[in-house]
Parts: sequence; structure tokens; C-alpha cells
Amino acid sequence: MIESECVLLVQFVTICILHCFQGLHCDSTFFGAMDNLPDQRNVNGESLLQQQPCLLEFISSVCKCKDADHAILSFTLKLTGLLAATEQGFRLLEEEGLLACAFERGGWCAPDLWHEPSVRSGWLQGLLNTLNHRKALEFIRENGLIKVLLHLQNDPSLFVSSLANEVLVNILNFMTSSKMSNSSDAAGSTQCPMGPDWVSVSSEIIRAGVEALGSEKHPQVIQALKMLSLVLSQCGEPIRSMLWKDVLVPLEVLINGGSGSLTLPLMNVLQAAVRTPLLSQSDCKVMELTEAMLCAGNGKDCFQCAVLIVTLEKCPDVLKRKAINIILLPLRCLSTQLQDIAEKELEIVLEKQLSQKSSCISLLLQSLSGITELAHTKYPFEDLQSVTRSVMLLLRICSGHLSSFSPHRISLTHLIGCCKVQRCGLDTLGALSVYKENVDLRHEVFGVLLEYLQNPDSHATVLKKALQAAVRWIDVWSPFPDLLQFISRDLFPALEKRTCDVRWEVRDSTLEFIAQMTAALRGNTGYAEVLHTSGMFSILLSSLADVEGYVRASAVGAVGEAVTSLVQQTELLLASYLEEILSRMMAILSQDTEGFPRRAVVKAFTSWLKGPHPLPALDQSLSSVLSSGGNDFDWEVKIHTLELADVLMEKTLTCCPYAVQISSSPDETHLTQALRKLKDLGLLDLLLNSLFDCDRPVCEKACSLLLKLRTLAVDIDRCDVVLDVCGNRWGDEVGSRYLNKLQAERNLLSIKDISLPDVVRLLDLDSMQRTLTLSSDHVVNSPRSLMEDILLSVQQTEENIVDCY
Repeated sequence: MIESECVLLVQFVTICILHCFQGLHCDSTFFGAMDNLPDQRNVNGESLLQQQPCLLEFISSVCKCKDADHAILSFTLKLTGLLAATEQGFRLLEEEGLLACAFERGGWCAPDLWHEPSVRSGWLQGLLNTLNHRKALEFIRENGLIKVLLHLQNDPSLFVSSLANEVLVNILNFMTSSKMSNSSDAAGSTQCPMGPDWVSVSSEIIRAGVEALGSEKHPQVIQALKMLSLVLSQCGEPIRSMLWKDVLVPLEVLINGGSGSLTLPLMNVLQAAVRTPLLSQSDCKVMELTEAMLCAGNGKDCFQCAVLIVTLEKCPDVLKRKAINIILLPLRCLSTQLQDIAEKELEIVLEKQLSQKSSCISLLLQSLSGITELAHTKYPFEDLQSVTRSVMLLLRICSGHLSSFSPHRISLTHLIGCCKVQRCGLDTLGALSVYKENVDLRHEVFGVLLEYLQNPDSHATVLKKALQAAVRWIDVWSPFPDLLQFISRDLFPALEKRTCDVRWEVRDSTLEFIAQMTAALRGNTGYAEVLHTSGMFSILLSSLADVEGYVRASAVGAVGEAVTSLVQQTELLLASYLEEILSRMMAILSQDTEGFPRRAVVKAFTSWLKGPHPLPALDQSLSSVLSSGGNDFDWEVKIHTLELADVLMEKTLTCCPYAVQISSSPDETHLTQALRKLKDLGLLDLLLNSLFDCDRPVCEKACSLLLKLRTLAVDIDRCDVVLDVCGNRWGDEVGSRYLNKLQAERNLLSIKDISLPDVVRLLDLDSMQRTLTLSSDHVVNSPRSLMEDILLSVQQTEENIVDCY
């Protein structure tokens, strides 16, 4: 069959299936089955294949095609596997001879296509899809496909070899599952439910894995180690113990051989073994092998192994301490503590590797990363302050301070200005802030951080890391009064220069840091005063006009946090000052051409509204914020505006300050007063307009808020708040969709207004919420969409043909 005929065949099948979708009223079974094609476990495969014979014809035609297209054949093999995932579907395909046609080697009329990786991949994926019942496993065994799978383990295509591994592991796992047992078998039996034939299959797979571990071909060893990791992680007994017993000797050989390229896959195997009961069995030697990994190989491998060991969930303290000592060695070599190192052989290796730029950087990065990992778990270092000082010394060396006390001051010149080590070191220094014992080092730490902030040669990403570390150490320092002196005398002057940096990334990071620091010190009246008197607040205001949108957004966040901090000292915040802030914020929301600053403005108003101290004059701006934010063309701005509406609605309906001073009549209930207030602010129109927005997340959020309004306003039916239908985006929608339910006998065009209780009653909010919470996948990720993609792809040029599955 020529290519054009293949295209016509796919088009024909596609049209058949699309035709079936158009007649859903008479074929709902097909609809339900096809919508679940990616997971045929929930589908009655027999019914699907019997009712849609075009699928059988399609599979048969492609498999018997002498010059089938490789993409079409690959798709067909996967589809066949999906249809065979149920016993009913499997039996029908077997009766038609299509299973043998698809999966037996030589079953196709175009054997040359086996050279295509996509076809081998499709064949493997098809087999994997079938592995859901015993009949599929028997088919694989009886047709000798295990040998093919073992051969594909060493396929030149990494994707194919990984899939072959996955299929083999699934076979081993399936053989020990309850699906292989008869119904009379004991449910909790640990005995293998396999007969002699299946024992031979498992032995064949295990034997091949053992042989691969002893192979001189590196890719085969890697694949064998990957399969071993998967078996240990996924398979039960007795397969796991059988395999481990056989691979123990070749594993010891590999570990003692010290091959650096195998360190990571070997550690993956050991990590998987540690998580199994094998760890507690002395004859399995899991910990002995792990310790051997730590001692084998060259220095670089040793450190890589040590970093992995400290992350093990279950690890003897002796082994962990040994790994930690190795992790700390490179940093200890930077100080005068070198004489205390007991591991002399490793010391010699370190001397050589630290003198070479690439190996030195690699070692230090692994050491720093290991310390960071340990700090996240608050590991009790034996000499914590020594570790912290070593990290600071390394950071000083990287910034050009080669200490005369360092025994490697000549060889370490290649570390000066090394951004990788600086970033990692600053991360480590920040992580070490969690230890209370380090509080005495705060002045030294901030001395190092200040050097980086003041250094004009500091890279933008390094400065960002320094600022992130400073935020973490400020929490440590916040109880001490000398912090404010440091901020006003040293930190703010350095930050002021950075807010004028020519690099926008630096300005952005600096403003983010000021916002984070202000939030961390919220409630500290001394900091609020320093912020006001230092002139930093004026600098933040000027940054609102930055030429870069990201910087403007960060400036908005910093101003927002500063206002929250200052509002607690109202004498510092003059009314005219606040008026200027609100004016600038509203200008950004209504005029800024980029979405990030506008989002930040709405989030700032939300933060102010949430605060325990009401912001003067905020009430007068809320209506404009709701209106501008609700009509923004950026859907995220609209989402943030709805979050602001959520806070405002809850405060107003729960007797907070925004619900007072709103009564126009002594006879009105509080609920009516509050709802009228929300109407006057435009909140109700915002919710209803957003309910019919073109962006689904906006509709979903608005629907949830309307449901919340209905819950909060328990007596909503008794309120007499009237909404204007005309002039609102939601008016036409409500009129066309719902008002005819209540006003069928009246002309809808004559309706000028409607009460809020009527709107809530007429809108089927519960039904709308159920629909909106469905992702778009229930419309797009369907067989119809899939077939349309296939049809589109085969109509394109050969370069654009893709495997749509």
C-alpha cells in the first residue's frame, strides 16, 4: 500500500469514528468507551470491538499492509494493546488472529519497519497496555516474547530500552500479584503463585540481569542497574529476594571496581534496597555495600556517594557520620584544621583535586549541597560554628579575600568570582540560619553578606542569593536591638545603591528583599520608624515609575508592605502621603501596559484590607479597584480582584468596620445594609459579570464567591437590594438564560431591574460550579480530539507527521 493509501485509510477510520460520535444517542457505549481509551481498564472492550468493527478492520489492514507508514503502525500497536487490556477484548482480538498479527515477530507484512525506533516503541507500549490480566501474560510467554524483550533492553534507542525495562519489571511484578492466583489461594500468602513455567520465565529474566551486570558493555550494565532499582521498588516477594540473592556478587564487584560513571545508578539501587525489608536481613549486606560505596573509587565519587548517603531515610548513625565527615573535608581543607584530618589518603586526593579548577568547583558544590541538605533536617553537627565559619571563609575566598591562613591560597585563585560556588555557598549559609547556636555569629554572617551587597562586581544572581540568605538571618537577629542599627547604618545605604543599579534584575531582587524584610519585621515599631526616617520609603515610591515592569511590580509589593508597617504608627503617615500612594497605585492599575504591576496593585489592596489596622481612605478607592480590576484584560488581575472581593465580602457581612456607617434607614436589617454597601462598591456587579467571563478560572472563582455569598447571607431572601439589569454585562446573560424561567409571560426587554434574591435563585449556581470545576480535558482530551489530531497530521508534510498517541 502506498503512503497516500495509508493516509486514506486513517482518514476513513477517523471519519467512521467521528460519525459514531455524531450519533451518540444510539451508541452511548462507544462514547463511554472511546472517551476512556487512554485507560481501557474501565472499558468493556468486547462490547466496543463488537459494536465498532471498523477498529478490527483498521488493525488488520495496517498489520497486513506491505508498506505501512511507521507512525501509523506504531499507533496501531498501541491501540491494539489498549483494546486487549480487558479479557473480553483480548479474547475477541485473539479469535480474529489480530494479537498474533500485531505482536508476534514477523506478524506484519512489513518486517523492515522493525528498524524504526517508533515502531519498536509502539510494540513495547502495546504489550505494556495489555498487562492487566493473566491471558496477556500467557500470550507473552507462549510466543517467546521474553527473549525479544531482553534483547530490546540493550536497544540503541534509550527510550526503547527504558520501555523494555518497564515491561519486564511489570511482568515480574504481575507474576507475584493476586491476578496470577486462583480464587482459592490464600489472600495473604507470601508464596509465589507461579507454576514451573512461570518460575522459568522469572529465572530467565533474572539470569539475564545478572549477566548484564557482569558485561563489559557499559550501556548494558546501566540498563541492568535501572531494572534492578525498579524491581526493588515495585516488585514483591519472592521475586525481590530471588533477584537480590543472585545480583549480590556482581554488585560487590561493580562497587569495589570504583567506576565513577556507575556511582549514581549504583546508589539508586542501594537506596531502593534500603527502603525494603532487605535492609534488616544481615545476609543481604545492604549496609555493607553502602559503606563499601563510600570507601571505593576516587575522591569525586566518594563525595557524590556521601551526599546520597546522608539523604537515606534509614541509615546507621555510624555510616551517616562517616559520610558527613567526608562531605565536610573540602571545606576543612580551606582552614588550618587540615592537620586534624585522619583520612590521609583522601587528603592527598583532595590536595590534587582542589588545585584543579573543574574538580575543585565540583567537590565544593557537592560539599555545600550536602551541608544544605543536612541543615534542612536540622542535623546536629558536632562543631556547627566551625562548619558555618568554613562556609563564610569559602565565600570570602570567592570574593577575592585569600586568607593567609589558608594552606591553599595559591591554588584557590580560580575560585575568585566563581558564581556557581558563590550561589551554592550563599544557599548553604542561609540554610544554616535555622540553628539557634549560630546566633552568636550573626555579625560575622552579615559582614560577609554586606560585602557581596556592596561589591560592584557581584553577579545579579549572586546578589539575589545574598539577599535571600539575609532574609533568613534577619529572623535570627530580629529579637536583638542592634539589628535596627545595622539596617539603618549599613544595610539601607547598600540597598539604596542597588535600587539604582543598571541591571533590572538587581533592582527587582532588591525590592523583593525589602518587601520580605518588612514583612518579617512587621509589628516592629522601631523598624517602621527607621523605614520612614531613612528615606527608604521615598525610594520605594520612586521605584513605582521604573521602566521595567517586573521592577514596578516588586516596587508595588514593597510599598504595600511598607504601608502596612507604617499604618501602625499613623502619626508617621500623613493623609497627603497616603493620598499620593493610592493615586499612584490606581494609576498603575488603570494605565500600566504590563500585567505584573497591575496584579501586584490588586494584591496590595487585598493585603491592606486583610490587615488588623484599617487603612485610612482605603474605602474610597475600593470601588475603583473592583471596577478596574474586574474589567482588566489579564485574567490573573481579575482573579486577584475576586480575591479582594472575597475579603471585602466577608468583612462586610461579618460586622467589620466596612459594614458600619452604611445605614440609610433605621428600619433596614444589617444584612440589607451590608448588601447595599457591597452593591454600591460594585462588588455584586463584579461577581455576576465574572460569572460569565471568557476565562474559565475567573468564572469558577466568581461562582464559588456567589455560593459563599449565599451561605453568608442566610436571610438573603428577606433583603430588598435591587440590581440594574441594563448596562451590565451580566444582564443580557441572566435575561437570556434564566429570566424566562420566571417571567415567561412577560417581555424580557421590559425588565429593567431584578432583586438580588431573584438572581441568586434563578442562577443554578450548584450546577454551574459542577460544570466549571471540570477541566477542559473533558472536552478536548477525547478520542474525537485525538482522531482530529491524527487526521490533521496525515494531511501535513512528511516532516510534520507525529505519533499522536
